[in-house]
Amino acid sequence: MRIPRIPKWVWWCGVAFLALQTYFFQELVSAELLFAVIFGGFLLVVLAIYVITEAGDRGLNWVEASGKLLIPKIHQRWARLEAISKKTFHHPHSESAP
Repeated sequence: MRIPRIPKWVWWCGVAFLALQTYFFQELVSAELLFAVIFGGFLLVVLAIYVITEAGDRGLNWVEASGKLLIPKIHQRWARLEAISKKTFHHPHSESAP
């Protein structure tokens, strides 16, 4: 039983076909990685915008809730400060010349 001899051009065509398939696979992988980086960047931008708006919303809710408790105290302190500032201060031992 004799194994038939395969011509060189068939081997070269097979090697070229495999090389083309490998190059095509490399191109697909590099394109996939490029798209992953681009869409990952978009995802990070959208995630950052979401986190900033969520933090702002929660901050405003906190200010609103704590403001209901703090505003009356602030008004009370301001009224005291105004009352003190309207009083005239007399210093009996002032050293100013007449």
